[in-house]
Amino acid sequence: MRTKALNGHSGCKVLLCENDARVFVRKISSSRDYNTRLQTQVNKQAHFESRFVNAPRIINSGITDDGLYYFDMEYIRGVTLAEYMHRIEIGKIRGIVSELMSHISEVNRKSGPDRTDMFLSKINALRQSLSLWMTVIPGADMQVINRTLAVLEAHSWKNFTQSSCHGDLTLENIIVRDGELYFIDFLDSFYDCWLLDISTLLQDVYTMWAYRDWNAIDINTQIRLAVFRDILVDEICGIDGGMWIIEAFYALLLKLLRIYPYTRDEKTIRFLNAKLTEVLLLLEKGDFMPCER
Repeated sequence: MRTKALNGHSGCKVLLCENDARVFVRKISSSRDYNTRLQTQVNKQAHFESRFVNAPRIINSGITDDGLYYFDMEYIRGVTLAEYMHRIEIGKIRGIVSELMSHISEVNRKSGPDRTDMFLSKINALRQSLSLWMTVIPGADMQVINRTLAVLEAHSWKNFTQSSCHGDLTLENIIVRDGELYFIDFLDSFYDCWLLDISTLLQDVYTMWAYRDWNAIDINTQIRLAVFRDILVDEICGIDGGMWIIEAFYALLLKLLRIYPYTRDEKTIRFLNAKLTEVLLLLEKGDFMPCER
């Protein structure tokens, strides 16, 4: 079997495999301790259902000789949505956002009970881990982090009802092939809620997280991302009379804060400091312009 390593972000090994003219992708757990998490992720993908987007078909799974869980899935020959934003026709952006939001709106209608306690527990755990992390990694803005923690602790999370959720719906985890969208790299999260998927999309198109390592983003890509952002916010505001847009930005605040303990480089820390400040200011001002039109 011939294999080629692909880029991955979870620490797992991802291989493009060819065996008897059959091409597929194999994902292998990063450690035995990670096996259970990867099994949860593949279970999400295997049971994914949507009338609007797709997911690669699971072909096989098993355990390697080293005791690592792996699974094989259909290879989708396309480009990530993050890459596609460099060349997409502006007129086609609305169609992509509408498909994503149609899927998320469908998931929203199947939501279950809220679990506010899980959010407060996660925020408390974050406070503890960040306190320890600060003693090791310099450069973080303690004032903005403490301010963010206070805002998150004071927020009511009752609207975050449980539902199916991708878990890491970045532009890098959406593949575009022949005009169709495919979700890849499903992630197990501390909590599954459709609003967390929306906040991940906002993380990319509002803070440009997916492009943080690029040396420069050309002006045309910036314009496309701004169009994507404005249409996305409009679509969120169109759900249930616009009640969800503020919740989505609170979720974005939590998502950005959760990145700190995994960060070691000064450039990313500066990025997070700046973006936390921006989102805090936005929430304070309530300046969600598309919702006011």
